[in-house]
Amino acid sequence: ALLLFAVILFLNENEKKQDHIDYSGDLAGYSEGLQRELANLLSGMDGVGKCTVFITFSDGGETVYACDEGLSSSGDKSDSDRKYVLISSRSQGLVLKVYSPSVRGVAVICQGGGSTRVKNDVTEVLSRMLGIPADRIAVKKMN
Repeated sequence: ALLLFAVILFLNENEKKQDHIDYSGDLAGYSEGLQRELANLLSGMDGVGKCTVFITFSDGGETVYACDEGLSSSGDKSDSDRKYVLISSRSQGLVLKVYSPSVRGVAVICQGGGSTRVKNDVTEVLSRMLGIPADRIAVKKMN
């Protein structure tokens, strides 16, 4: 019980320290928030100007729940018994970790998108921030 309390305390403290948009299973909300924050960031870069960001994802993220695993053996047969740890007040599983959806690609439409320098700068920033290769980022000029 003490270990479980320590895990919950650790997870709650880490959640408070996060600077990025938190993914809580709502893909549409996460996508909109991430696109809005990236557009704000990119529009502050030299030469980018007004911009719109669109992101596609290759999955919907993943939630890892706490579980107790017991091993029982009788004779030459052994069984594994897995039970999820439930939060009694809500009858929900105890969440250990939530993995954000994996970004498949990004499209940026911006006023400065006709400039090679701006395209390179935007591509570099997005590649490093999102952990995706440059060939999955498209930067185009806004009308």
